[in-house]
Amino acid sequence: MMLFLLLCLIAAGLIIEVIQKRVLKIKDPDIQELWAELEKAKWYQELISDPELKEWVLLDKKNGLLKDSYYVRKIIESEGHREGFINYIKNKAK
Repeated sequence: MMLFLLLCLIAAGLIIEVIQKRVLKIKDPDIQELWAELEKAKWYQELISDPELKEWVLLDKKNGLLKDSYYVRKIIESEGHREGFINYIKNKAK
């Protein structure tokens, strides 16, 4: 029974994704545009003014959280996500 419910949820997710991509033609946001918007933010400029933190942020763009366009959009728009990201980078730099 649980397996059936799991398979139904997975199938529903795939159907929704197909509808968004093929029928509604909703595209993923361009990561380069989001990075440009992020780089204009004052808090981001303050964050990368520290050379150690800048190194971690650049690494995150290549292989980390900043590679995900949805996460980048969240940290641009939401102060809570932004504070979490700043704390995450500061903890990694220690």
